[in-house]
Amino acid sequence: MKNVVAMMMRKGGAGKTTKTLLIADALSRFGLNVLVIDMDPQGNASLGFGRPVRMVAVEARIGKAKLEEPDVLTVIEVINSGEAGVADEAIIIVDTPGWTYDVDMPFHRGGPLRPGKVGTIGLIPAYEALEDLPGSWKPADFERLAHTLLLPAEPGGASPNHRWDVVLIDTAINQRLGVQAAKAAYYALFVTNAEKFGVDAIPKTMRLIKDVRENYYHDSIDVMGLVWNAYVPRQNTARALTSDAMQYHRGGLEHWEAPIWPYEIPKTTVISDSHDMAAPVSAFLTTSERREMAARVCQVAEATTLRMLDELGHPLAGELRTAWHQAWPQKEQTDVMKEMA
Repeated sequence: MKNVVAMMMRKGGAGKTTKTLLIADALSRFGLNVLVIDMDPQGNASLGFGRPVRMVAVEARIGKAKLEEPDVLTVIEVINSGEAGVADEAIIIVDTPGWTYDVDMPFHRGGPLRPGKVGTIGLIPAYEALEDLPGSWKPADFERLAHTLLLPAEPGGASPNHRWDVVLIDTAINQRLGVQAAKAAYYALFVTNAEKFGVDAIPKTMRLIKDVRENYYHDSIDVMGLVWNAYVPRQNTARALTSDAMQYHRGGLEHWEAPIWPYEIPKTTVISDSHDMAAPVSAFLTTSERREMAARVCQVAEATTLRMLDELGHPLAGELRTAWHQAWPQKEQTDVMKEMA
């Protein structure tokens, strides 16, 4: 069941977490179950779901010293264990107020695509101590997340990833953490900004994928595609850079093999506001003053998600695509929907 996708780019602030949250929102509203693994020491995906890791005081086993430890199991404990199937034990179900959907609301107002059916969002959180974890890793240690996620705890059982329609890994800029994530994934989806540093990071990220294939013996990982983040269509620089990237890809230039998907996440305060509120962008579909931009962002995210489901070979991909086109009123359909018709 090759349903694990690592959101990757060798640059901070490229939009990996934003895209992870948007896709998780779309999958849940499509009625599918999604597991998000936060592999960024900043823990922004955990924060975006309203489930940040909090440190609590505990007593030392000897002496009177006060120590701090996380209030929940995190990806650190999962990796340190490395035991088959143990990822299940660290999953938190996202049920925070901001991420609670009104099942009676129509889809174009932030409700579910299929009446009454909202998918479950699971989370394995992260926090800053993750940054120090890779320092002592030996070659075999890069298999640890894969073991916990892709292998069943008991013979004949189901591995943790089999319990979810899609597993998304939100990665960090740290190369060793990126390798750990890539070793657990079957696909990588590149996300970056349409600005110089963002474009320069594309071949660097492809080099990391090739390194994982060749030197970490994981030749089954494929690059699914590339999606632009914080895109401003009227900005000349953005248009020029994305055009150059497309030419490099079409020309077969080395390290530019990632297919460029025609779905640009617009630059808008709706996204940053959703992060601040620990709520999905779809929550803004009920507000008249923010609805138009929220609809544009949601439709880009939904189109990207449907393309991802196609690439994964999900059995409901075609049915969901048809229902999606019917769920949005014709007058509210943006260009991205019309192009997929």
